[in-house]
Amino acid sequence: MRRIAPPAALFVFSLLMGFFAHRLGLGNISQPGPGFFPFWISAGLTFSSLHLMVWSMRELTADELFAAAETVFSLAGFRRVVVVMLGTALFGIFLEALGFILTTFVFMVFCWLVVDRQPYLRGLLISAAASGTSFILFAKMLNVHFPRGLLGF
Repeated sequence: MRRIAPPAALFVFSLLMGFFAHRLGLGNISQPGPGFFPFWISAGLTFSSLHLMVWSMRELTADELFAAAETVFSLAGFRRVVVVMLGTALFGIFLEALGFILTTFVFMVFCWLVVDRQPYLRGLLISAAASGTSFILFAKMLNVHFPRGLLGF
């Protein structure tokens, strides 16, 4: 079950992402619209998730496959998906007020400690490293402008 659920969730997410990106307008290769890159990223995610699902299902027996389907569509699995979606929505809501680094750190802590239930020290260290690295990569090296928020950077 653990092998099928993540690519299945990624497949659904990438289809939704592609739908909304297409609605933004694709433009063309010489004059890309606002949905051009998100659409093609979602296409890549869709095909990657399909590949992962097929690869994972080939390794399962029929009984394991039916047990996985029952677990994916259980109430506990549904709750976990809703919790991650709410966390992602809150990330978008607080991004402007708290700034990129603090919001990303809190979101990563949420994902590692609440959703994935990793040990506290590991979750905090990975969250700090990921938010700091993404800030350096995007804000400093690629010069992407993020909301500054409370911290001012």
